Amino acid sequence: MSGLTLALPAAAFYLFSAFRQWLTASGKQPANRGLVLSAAMVAALLHLGYLGSDMLAGKHINFAFFEVGSLISWVITLLLLFSSWKKPVDNLLIALLPMAALVLIFAALSEQRVPLSNVSYGLAWHILLSILAYSVFTIAAVQSILLYLQDQSLKKHHLRGLVQNLPPLQTMDLLLFEMIWLGMALLTAAFIIGFPSVEDFYGQHLIHKVVFAVTGWLVFATLLFGRYRFGWRGVTASRWTLIGTGFLILSYFGSKFVVEVILDKT
Repeated sequence: MSGLTLALPAAAFYLFSAFRQWLTASGKQPANRGLVLSAAMVAALLHLGYLGSDMLAGKHINFAFFEVGSLISWVITLLLLFSSWKKPVDNLLIALLPMAALVLIFAALSEQRVPLSNVSYGLAWHILLSILAYSVFTIAAVQSILLYLQDQSLKKHHLRGLVQNLPPLQTMDLLLFEMIWLGMALLTAAFIIGFPSVEDFYGQHLIHKVVFAVTGWLVFATLLFGRYRFGWRGVTASRWTLIGTGFLILSYFGSKFVVEVILDKT
């Protein structure tokens, strides 16, 4: 079965779910969480089918640039769906589901294959924990943007649209730091498990990844210390979250994009 056969309907359900939630957040239609979450679940199932038939179909796992992005976007969707049952994160779907749809389509259209073979037990766990950490920090980054917009709107006494339908500022702030703590735990575990598996930082083109990843970790560690010691929140927390996530994105996707997409074509 062609990857597009599953990717196209999955992307359509992602976009429909995001659009329907946007209609709710903008006040144009009454809320219908059942429809929104059901569409997202169908999309996630189709997305999983795509991953199984394309990324995992060969003798070795395909860890090409867009395939990994597709996997991370699927994990992000699952995390949001699980969180939505207990926490007010529905509006995050508006930003994250279209991203999942876009990355999925790029992955389905891409013919590049980067097989991952001879992976040790430790390295496999490192990869899994890293993907989970990056997924959590991506959600935290979107949450930080919403928190920033909400904070600015409250200061200007000008609430409308999406911001008007967000949970209280204190709830948004608590959700953000819950995500950051979870992401830090996963990223720290990935570091501890992954470093013993490294044989040659330069030969394996890992030096840039390590530098950016450690910098991102330090940014989030500083943010958590600032939260504990100085009570950082609001705009300050949003900026540090975006900076830390930016370094983590550069750590993996920046290096991977240059090596596999740019250099591979030259």
